[in-house]
Amino acid sequence: MADNPLTPAESTDLRQIVYNKIRDAIIMGIIKPGDKLSETELAQTLAVSRTPIREAIRQLAQTGIVKLIPRKGAFVTLPTEKDVNDLYEVRIALESIAVRNICKNPPKEKLLSFREYFLSVDENTDSNEFLEQDTAFHYFLRMSCDNRFLNQFLMETFDLIQLYRHYSIMGVNLKESAMEHVKIIDAILERDEEEATRLLQKHLEGARDDLLSFLKSDAFDLNKLI
Repeated sequence: MADNPLTPAESTDLRQIVYNKIRDAIIMGIIKPGDKLSETELAQTLAVSRTPIREAIRQLAQTGIVKLIPRKGAFVTLPTEKDVNDLYEVRIALESIAVRNICKNPPKEKLLSFREYFLSVDENTDSNEFLEQDTAFHYFLRMSCDNRFLNQFLMETFDLIQLYRHYSIMGVNLKESAMEHVKIIDAILERDEEEATRLLQKHLEGARDDLLSFLKSDAFDLNKLI
């Protein structure tokens, strides 16, 4: 499990550090959907003044992770169905480009390492551990394609998706999802751009549908919490 990001912030580039720490805490589920972001409590936890906290909350609101409600405050939020469909439409298009580029010169050693992990997944695998590896794999795909503009665009959508995936992953068949990753890796190693892209798109469409099913369920109703 990754270290808790809610530890005192260093002074260098304080505003961005505070933003990253709060964002990571939200994505990791330490701060949950429906939770109110208290400037005072966060300032005390991170050992900073309220100014960078306030700026970070405004920045998070711009990304869609946080919702500002007049006379109530700032709350971590969940997306609408349209948000999910729009986010995944962008993600599928951009990751497909990344996979096509990787197929031209596959980073074999790292891909085989991911393949070994996904083959080991079974019914006893911890869902948080799986999500960390899933995140690392997709991060590796986009970083390996060596396109900084694509990386930037994907990063903006990825934070939102990871926040919601933290909750929707609970109902996913991990072994089935892991085998989807293995098939994608095998196609990349064979430099089969068409098959790798097809498998990736199918995998991401399934992740999108899992998230939509979660949002339609009664598992988390923000209207009851805010």
